[in-house]
Amino acid sequence: MRLKNCKGEEFIAALNGRKVICFGAGSTLIEADYEVLKIDDLEKYIAFFVDNDRNKHGLKFEYCGQQFDIKSVETLNTIDVREYVLLITCAFYVEIYHQLKDVAAIKDMECYMYNAVCSYPNLNVERFFTREIEKSPYKEWKKILSDLKLKSKYKGQRCFIIGNGPSLRIEDLELLKGEITFGANRIFKLFENTDWRPTYYLCTDYLMYGLDHKEINRIDAQLRFVPIERALAAGEIYDEITYYNRTVNCVSIKNGKIIRSKEFEFSDNIEEVVRGGQTVLYDAIQIAVYMGFSEIYLYGVDCDYKFEVLEDGTIVENDVKENHFSKSYDEGLEDAIAVVAPLYAARLAFQKGKEECEARGIIIKNATRGGKLEVFERTSLEELLGK
Repeated sequence: MRLKNCKGEEFIAALNGRKVICFGAGSTLIEADYEVLKIDDLEKYIAFFVDNDRNKHGLKFEYCGQQFDIKSVETLNTIDVREYVLLITCAFYVEIYHQLKDVAAIKDMECYMYNAVCSYPNLNVERFFTREIEKSPYKEWKKILSDLKLKSKYKGQRCFIIGNGPSLRIEDLELLKGEITFGANRIFKLFENTDWRPTYYLCTDYLMYGLDHKEINRIDAQLRFVPIERALAAGEIYDEITYYNRTVNCVSIKNGKIIRSKEFEFSDNIEEVVRGGQTVLYDAIQIAVYMGFSEIYLYGVDCDYKFEVLEDGTIVENDVKENHFSKSYDEGLEDAIAVVAPLYAARLAFQKGKEECEARGIIIKNATRGGKLEVFERTSLEELLGK
């Protein structure tokens, strides 16, 4: 298997008449509906899909209005590799690399990673897979996470999970000094205006991590959490980052069809897995629960975007001036991905988080100033902080 990379607009030309075998009949292509940089006309060149999930074998995967067969991975042993290229269309790149790198039948087959082609085409994928994943922070991520002894570390205490909505105020962050807080993604863009820093930090966005990994490494937080597969965006494994296993399953099988799932899972053990839920804050809730907090408060979580994608894929424009606390928040992303939010999915994730917290006797409320997140009971910082 020969690892390759190229720009999304050059991928079809690089085929040179060959067809594409997609590895992964799941969330990557389904959730790419509203991305700006995707592989145009890819559906015209797909031969079929292969997938490790045996429940999908023999079914059809619908992409861009066309139906494609889903076959077993063993099918790769029977093809003429001169006629195909392999395109990994799921997030488990490293696992799939380990699975296929020694398969003799495809040793000369070109292999591309969908997210690398679409989002960071200059990444040296061969270097990443042959050198970076051998570093201890990747290979030993589970032991490293376990050695931190985070389980029930803050039993009976409270924390604040900070969103990046336009309602976020610097003066409120000043009030939160001394509290245990979680910040995420580009929260660092307001650091020049405050000496508040999050106790813990998370980044789950592929593109942001690819652009901001050096800045993230410098964030003054006790731990900086990043999903292990997101390391592909940076092309490097860092000692400064605490990696964890994150899985996203936004598809399910119903009546013999692959459909978008409305169900989110919730993890009790972040040393094994954290379940993705269309918002980095869902990860933060699971980590906070694992750490033992008995009270969790959300702040700056407006759950409102100018452009929103509905459950049926329709994109609508809302009466919103800003998506985030700063106009510069999306710098560098404008040409890479549409600033469009699947808010319906985020609300489903928040609802699941609420149910799981309540089942454990954990208080979880929304202290955001305004916004449209009504899943949680409302409260205020003034009330919580006695101001």
